[in-house]
Amino acid sequence: MSKILSGVVFVFSLLGSSVTWSGVDGARDTVIKVVDAFRTDIVADKAVLSKDPVLLEKRVDNILANVVDFDDFSKKVMGKYYRRASPEQRIRFASVTKDTLLKTYGTSLLELDADRINVLPLGPQGRGKETKVDVDFQMESGGMLNISFFMEESKKGVWMLSNVVINNINFGLTFRKQFGVMMEQNKNDIELAISAWRESLAKKS
Repeated sequence: MSKILSGVVFVFSLLGSSVTWSGVDGARDTVIKVVDAFRTDIVADKAVLSKDPVLLEKRVDNILANVVDFDDFSKKVMGKYYRRASPEQRIRFASVTKDTLLKTYGTSLLELDADRINVLPLGPQGRGKETKVDVDFQMESGGMLNISFFMEESKKGVWMLSNVVINNINFGLTFRKQFGVMMEQNKNDIELAISAWRESLAKKS
């Protein structure tokens, strides 16, 4: 369970009630495509991918490349410290976060039951920029995960993953708090905090 929870984290509240359902359906359609890709390209081929971590990471990256902006994700995790970071530090932080989470996420996906992944109908949406899409994931071990994908439409009209809530745990908020703690523990030295962030993520992979 912990591997699943830490894996789906890389991947980062709600759409205004005045927006029509025809608009937010695009968010659910995007999640369905991603889930179908997980099922066919990852879970169904787990026998091969479990022995080839490089290929596994590549396939996960290919699936998520069009729906996850890792630079934006890293910016949200850094929070108020983002402006203080140099361009090089921002790039390194985003790279470390992406590489580690891709490895962890791929391994986690191999534990899912390909035949028991269910994208639920859209429920009532709250106010905000994002649309929540709920997905039930059944693990081969018998456990169940409910994952809420929060999707936000970009200026180009593309639905992108903005945040993830797993079994009521908000990982966007959790990661931001964790990096804040690392900054405090390293006397607000961004360079040291990034190194600590790398070590923290590596322990989860």
